[in-house]
Formats: sequence, C-alpha cells, structure tokens
Amino acid sequence: MTVRLVECSRGDQVRILRIDAGRGATLRLMNMGLGVGATAAVVQCSPLHGPLLLSHGGTEVALGYHLAEKILVEKD
Repeated sequence: MTVRLVECSRGDQVRILRIDAGRGATLRLMNMGLGVGATAAVVQCSPLHGPLLLSHGGTEVALGYHLAEKILVEKD
C-alpha cells in the first residue's frame, strides 16, 4: 500500500518510493541513507504534527512532520 510517511503507524516497515521535497532536503535524506529504495521501520510517531522517529541500518533518525509528509512510502 502506498501512503505518505506521516500516515504510517509505530512498527510499520516502509520502503521509500518518492521524495517530493526540495533539492537540499532530498540530499540531506540521501546522506542519512534515506533515499529512494531505502527501507526503514517507524519507531515513534509523535502526536500533533510532531517528529517521526525512523530506524534504518542500526541508526535512528528523527524527521520533522513537514518533511515526513513529503515522503511517499510503501508499507509492508
């Protein structure tokens, strides 16, 4: 199922399909290993448009809500 990252729940395994952010944000995500095709697990979803915490390759990465809503993922 294809959804925005902000629509995922804690424990979901996701694969990034598309990033609809600007060039700088996209490059930052790629430098963190979160480019198109990368897989990650949703560790935490903060309420009220708070940050999302992802686990990827043994590292946890916090993404702000507005950036996370620009990432299209496929949930397993």
